[in-house]
Amino acid sequence: MDKKLSRRTVLLRGLQLPMLGGAVAALAACESDSGDSLVCADPASMSSAQESVRRTLKYTEISSDPAKTCAACEFFHVAKDGTDGCGTCEMFSGEPVNPQGHCDSWSVDS
Repeated sequence: MDKKLSRRTVLLRGLQLPMLGGAVAALAACESDSGDSLVCADPASMSSAQESVRRTLKYTEISSDPAKTCAACEFFHVAKDGTDGCGTCEMFSGEPVNPQGHCDSWSVDS
């Protein structure tokens, strides 16, 4: 049997492959999240002013740039007890931050 592919079939397959790849990547990302990532700031215990500052400075618990983490910022201070891994930040009035976090006020530690 000599089967020819129609233009419609080729276009459908061309659209289905990227969608399948995206789904596989999303599932892989879900599986790689071990659930034990450090969360230093509990939004439930923050005042609205504290939440507002974090939102304004676009604070994230994990930096998208490994070279620009809170631990490498001049405003970051290591936790005094050193047990939980969280530090504090001058930009957030000494409130806890993740050493692997990032915000728009990141400044190189000189």
